[in-house]
Amino acid sequence: MERRRNFFYSLLAFLIIILVFLMIINPEATFKGANYGLLTWSKILIPSLLPFFIISGILVELGVVNFLGVLLEPLMRPLFKQPGAAGFVLAMGFTSGFPMGAVLTNILYEKNLLTREEASRLIAFTNNCSPLFLLVAIPVGMFNNPNLGILLVTAHYGANLLLGILLGFKKKKENLIFSMKKTSIFKKSIKELFEYQKKNSKPFGSLLGNAINKSIQNMLLIGGFVIIFAVLIEIFKAIKIFILISLFFKEILLFIGIDPSLGEALATGLFEMTLGAKRASEINTLLLDQIMIVSLILGWSGFSIQAQVISIAGRNNLPIGHYIWGRFFQGITASILSGMLFSSFLDIVPTINLDPITIPTIGMWNYFIFNITAIFITILILLLVSTFIYLVNNK
Repeated sequence: MERRRNFFYSLLAFLIIILVFLMIINPEATFKGANYGLLTWSKILIPSLLPFFIISGILVELGVVNFLGVLLEPLMRPLFKQPGAAGFVLAMGFTSGFPMGAVLTNILYEKNLLTREEASRLIAFTNNCSPLFLLVAIPVGMFNNPNLGILLVTAHYGANLLLGILLGFKKKKENLIFSMKKTSIFKKSIKELFEYQKKNSKPFGSLLGNAINKSIQNMLLIGGFVIIFAVLIEIFKAIKIFILISLFFKEILLFIGIDPSLGEALATGLFEMTLGAKRASEINTLLLDQIMIVSLILGWSGFSIQAQVISIAGRNNLPIGHYIWGRFFQGITASILSGMLFSSFLDIVPTINLDPITIPTIGMWNYFIFNITAIFITILILLLVSTFIYLVNNK
């Protein structure tokens, strides 16, 4: 074990030395990548993620997650083998984009609302693309075809929900005891909220300050990964490594009957999801092949996002095996679902034709309002389903 670790760190040090050398001999590519990463972080990620990090932190500190946890227990425990509090992570992770699921899972684990094993499984299926990215950015901004949005949402979220259900079967049987007690969960949820606030009473200023501090730390971490991977991508382009990776993927695509020219998009998406999806939309080939590859890239999510999630999980030494294998599962499953549902969705969804000039741009304020609305609706749906299950089991 010690030898393996020494070998790993020696190899890592060697690779970093090579990277530094490549950055020195490719200063233009290094600057271009760093500039692109910094702009992406400052103009897109901070405005779209930071407010939700802060709000989520405040809700956790106020005990709202404990309150929702009791109400969502009848749904989350039987379906995903997760405590009810995980429903909050599910709602936020499916509406706010990467890496919200990892950040909130980490917070709930620190609050002892999740076990280590539950946190490991929860991280695997609650880190997703945001609905706006799937409904607008890709279908409208990249393909100029709004009809593809529902298909991408169904495949992407459906694959991850299936992953969450399947991972639930790994839960040890002796820990799966779940009973619907006759006592009202509504009274219990309110009692849980008051008890938490009594035990964890803090001045609002202190509570807000802690939430902002943790949120900024998470944003700095995310920014660092975005910048370093943007630099890596530009350097790999400069030294033609992407060509070799593309050739590898082209052979695989040719074998399974998909246009091999999309291998270039896969090579890019291996590292960065958005760039890979954009490249797939630019290649002149069958729309079906393009959508299947885009779904694969979105499920994989790219090394850049994976590194962010793994680093956040590493703060509490949470196992990331489920998350890593989950990216293969989600990517492949979403790609298959896209292929299976492609014709059906295009027949069902009414055709919408947009002139590229008239495509609307979504401002940051509209993005914020959309996300708040999506979060509220998602939590409301989860609560309604959970309440229905509770009432049915207590007849």
